[in-house]
Amino acid sequence: MALFTDRLARDIIALVRRRYHELGTALGEPSAREPVDLSDDLSALHRDLTLLIGVANGDYQRTDVMVRRVELALARVLDALMGNALRNAATIPDDFWRTDIGILVSRARWWVSVDELITISNAAALAFGANTQANRMRIARAMEQGLLDWILDPSVVNPQQNRRVLRPQVERLRDQRRLSDEPD
Repeated sequence: MALFTDRLARDIIALVRRRYHELGTALGEPSAREPVDLSDDLSALHRDLTLLIGVANGDYQRTDVMVRRVELALARVLDALMGNALRNAATIPDDFWRTDIGILVSRARWWVSVDELITISNAAALAFGANTQANRMRIARAMEQGLLDWILDPSVVNPQQNRRVLRPQVERLRDQRRLSDEPD
């Protein structure tokens, strides 16, 4: 049995549609008097959500082409859900990851990045040379400040141990630190 169904896609589309109408009202746009066709089977958002649901349910094999398709779908879905007019990076609240939408996004992000993910302990050792409590806290602060993207590991239940970071971002953090430590 599938973990996620098309019902989740329809629920997400309803949330986005509600926000769309709120923005239209705020902009003084006339509201549509005709009922909206809720069968969004052909919308780009519905196609993206269907792809993400398939990935989360294990329906797809990882290929370079499929990984790229899922990356783009994730970006579009997150932009529809969390994007803002200023195009600033949105801070995703921790509670989001406990919702069906958050679990769906987490599983799709994991699927896309599985080969590049490392634990906080490994990130501390890679970025700062040692896996110490202080260095793990430095990684946690970098995650909180948005310097490192993190992804929940769906296989780990403990919230203290289920976050992973992208190795290339940690390597970039390490290299930036080395550059700033070099004498002029």
